[in-house]
Amino acid sequence: MAEVTDYYTLLGVPETASPETIKRAYRSLARDSHPDRNPGDPNAEERFKAVQRAYHVLSDPRRRESYDEARQSLFGGLGGGLDGRSRPSSSRTSPFGPDGYDPLVSLFFGDEPTPAGRGADVEAQVKLTFDQALRGGRTEVRLVDGETVRLTVPKGVRSGLKVRVRGRGRAGGTGERGDLYVTFRVDPVARFRREGDNLHVVEIVSAVEAMLGATRSITNAYGQTIKVHIPPGTQPGERLRLRGQGVETDSRRGDLFVEVQVTVPRSLTDEQREALEEAARRVGLL
Repeated sequence: MAEVTDYYTLLGVPETASPETIKRAYRSLARDSHPDRNPGDPNAEERFKAVQRAYHVLSDPRRRESYDEARQSLFGGLGGGLDGRSRPSSSRTSPFGPDGYDPLVSLFFGDEPTPAGRGADVEAQVKLTFDQALRGGRTEVRLVDGETVRLTVPKGVRSGLKVRVRGRGRAGGTGERGDLYVTFRVDPVARFRREGDNLHVVEIVSAVEAMLGATRSITNAYGQTIKVHIPPGTQPGERLRLRGQGVETDSRRGDLFVEVQVTVPRSLTDEQREALEEAARRVGLL
């Protein structure tokens, strides 16, 4: 007699369970049965893979419907049912197939009772603040099965960068786990705009400062105060390049581009207007 796995009983949920209920049950069981949390238990990996198989089938509406139909076909006329509540056992006997053969597992996963070969790769995303991305460090990513993986964030990481963590994906039939691929997403900030390893910032100066030149103190992305020299005759929108003040990575440091925006007073007093006109005529600007 073949042993047939009851995925509802395995996850501890009724046949009518909602997708959210199934997901919560899966996460709890996957976390508790993970081989890393059960060192020395030779059956932990098989329990973990059984939970994964159950969730793989019941989490997808089409696979779940096919599974329910297959269960009914196998046991509909034999009594007892497989409603996940009538018996505590997570497997039932079936007259179809030899001992050790599970026809429902075979239906969804092939003829082997467990998936063969290397485990599947897993994708995950990690959100970082702008400052975290600049400075790097350590962070954690929580996987769908409840496992937490600690990661090293490269200094100066760019949004969209994908890194591979070997052997932290799903377990395989041969025991070899797949890989974890993590994509970093960096929250932007209003003050700095990043292009590659270069940063762009806007500095507003007065019309007089643009004409005569000035020295400004600004704060770079790392919180350091630096001096910016505005040359005389600087035009609106002109960019000044500060080498080595951009994003620092393990191999290089980008530049900081300061875009100068010139502000002009919207109104003047009569005294100010007369003084400016007199000065402009004196130096030949009027």
